[in-house]
Amino acid sequence: MSAFREANRKAFNDLSATYNAKPWQHKLSQQVSDALQARRDWLGIQWAQSNNKYDRDVKLLDYACGTGAITRALGPYVTTIRGIDISEKMVEEYNKAAQSSGLSTEQARAVVGDLVAETVPSHLIGDDYQDFDIAIIGLGFHHFENPPLAVHRLAERLKPGEGVLVIIDFLPFSHERKVEQQYREQNPGADFPEMSHTIKHDGFTEQDMRRMFGDAGLTDFGFEIEVEPAVMELKSGTRERKIFIAKGRRTGHA
Repeated sequence: MSAFREANRKAFNDLSATYNAKPWQHKLSQQVSDALQARRDWLGIQWAQSNNKYDRDVKLLDYACGTGAITRALGPYVTTIRGIDISEKMVEEYNKAAQSSGLSTEQARAVVGDLVAETVPSHLIGDDYQDFDIAIIGLGFHHFENPPLAVHRLAERLKPGEGVLVIIDFLPFSHERKVEQQYREQNPGADFPEMSHTIKHDGFTEQDMRRMFGDAGLTDFGFEIEVEPAVMELKSGTRERKIFIAKGRRTGHA
């Protein structure tokens, strides 16, 4: 694991117990959930549930799953969920939340892993981590060391001809760097646990996402921007960012 990914692992381990403790965190999680649910048809998935009946198997990969915000949003519409995160503490929180919600480990479980590592761990190579109908990264993409490789690796895990990759993240927010630097200079030695050292990319444009999806062989590209900004109450001040949702479908034959 690279030094940068190790920094992410440690930071998210430290945050795991209080990750959704603040009102703004709850609201942000709900914004993501609402955005996905409002776009279920737009995503282009034949969901498991229709007319309140489960009539087909649908497999979801919740990548960089954290405590399971994506799983909670789309859990009612799929039959099998697999979460992956580099933070073992986040994985523990995910599995506790899944079990407490009544889901069996066969229905939903997370494991520690990294699909973007130089060598993919052996426990992520089996059938359980292949042929997903939908794979989603929810607000974790800007922490990734190599986003194009991540898109490529996740695209390979989708069901050929059907599987859809969805990335929810932020439009560019590079202007925040100057504000954070000023805060550090004005508060030397102050605790600054706001994950800035784990952010690799200051957001993405539609062109960025279209290029990465195309290079990974994904088609039917779609890109939408949420009207309401995400509001984060950080020690260095209030931040507003715009959320986007990008999607693309794997080509090939099932």
